Parts: sequence; structure tokens; C-alpha cells
Amino acid sequence: GSDHSANGVTITLNANEAHAFGDVCYINTDGQAQLGDADAIASSVIVVMAIETISANADGQYLLLGIARDDTWAWTVGGKIYLTTTATSGNTLSQTPPSGADDCIVEVGVATHADRMLFNPTVQAIVEHTG
Repeated sequence: GSDHSANGVTITLNANEAHAFGDVCYINTDGQAQLGDADAIASSVIVVMAIETISANADGQYLLLGIARDDTWAWTVGGKIYLTTTATSGNTLSQTPPSGADDCIVEVGVATHADRMLFNPTVQAIVEHTG
């Protein structure tokens, strides 16, 4: 595919705030996609990735499982990709797991290429870092 493309299982959801391509989200209590944050379990249950630019309170397309491409990514191929503690659009993914006290270590995928990843969040296995 081309830059900012995705293939896989998708769903239409309403965005809690503005989302950019590649932002990973959990489903909040209002049923909206909200930016993930590894600072707390409640915001770490990642289930979707935005695959287009989506305005706040607008419906948009999200990836549940599949391959996403962003030519600005520079992943180490074969490395795991984690949810970050920043919770800001454009900053929800990293290949460095969080390490602060009470941070949640959430694997959301693996790099298949420097600019592609298999998005496959593991919502059943979230580890809280206690050190």
C-alpha cells in the first residue's frame, strides 16, 4: 500500500477527540474511541488504531487487526511496538516500553518493515510496571 494506508479488519467509531493516522485508542464509557495512555489500566485497553484523520465527535475508520503503513515511522523490523504514556495525537506508539511506576506495558503490534506494522493489540495481557 501507499503512505497512510491500512489493510485488515476495520470498524467505524466516533472519536472522543481529534485523531491522526496511527493513533491507538481504547473505547471509553460513552462508546467513543479515545487516545490510549499507558499511565492507567483504564486507558490502556487498546482495541483500535485510527486509519484516517478524524475530527472530535466525528465518525471515522479504525483498524481492529491488520497492517498499517506510515512512511514517517522508523521501526526496528521485528521489534515490538508499545502504547506510550503521552496520550497525545501522533504520540501513542513507541518501540520502548513504559518503565515508570504504575505504567502499563501494552504491546499493540510488531514492526514488519521500517514503515509498516502488524497492529494486533493484546488486550488480555496488560502488565503494570510496579518498579
